Amino acid sequence: METAPRVTLSDMTTDSGIDVLVLEEFRLHRADTNGEAARIVAALSDGIEPPVPLLTSIDDERDVAIVRALHAGEKAEDDSRQRVALDPLVASWQPVRRYVPRITERSQSPPSHYRLAVTESGINNAESPPPASRRSAEPGASVPLGLLWIGLPVGTYAGLLTLLGSDESETVTSHARDWRRPLNRYLGVRIYESSF
Repeated sequence: METAPRVTLSDMTTDSGIDVLVLEEFRLHRADTNGEAARIVAALSDGIEPPVPLLTSIDDERDVAIVRALHAGEKAEDDSRQRVALDPLVASWQPVRRYVPRITERSQSPPSHYRLAVTESGINNAESPPPASRRSAEPGASVPLGLLWIGLPVGTYAGLLTLLGSDESETVTSHARDWRRPLNRYLGVRIYESSF
């Protein structure tokens, strides 16, 4: 049985000033094969944090998600232009979810690929997260991580949002796709990723 590549943290900063992580999940009328929805998200993404591209479900390409990080003073309503522009492409919107950040680390260089895992299962406690491991693995056995956001849902003790940004090659991504599917199907974890 093959194992997934390990992720290593390198040159990351934690003093991000992020106050809240915002998740918008929605279903498109049809898969975004021509990139129209992705271009709208990219063009109308405002804010202090560099934008995360449109993320697509690994199970159904019509299900997509947007993740934004807001700093103090940034308004969650600033995405209204984006929502109006996307509305003709959208079959249904899910309620917007907000998460309190537990870990928000980013490297100096922007990631080229993103993966998002979201669940409403599992109970969170108020303990501090364990420190992230910064040790390196053998070459070829690890994926350098350029972004790590972990958030706990506002108003409940159940659930988790985890966003990873990396500079992986397409080969590593297709290899890793197989080991993530059981999480999605059997454990109630919704998994999204950006396209290359």
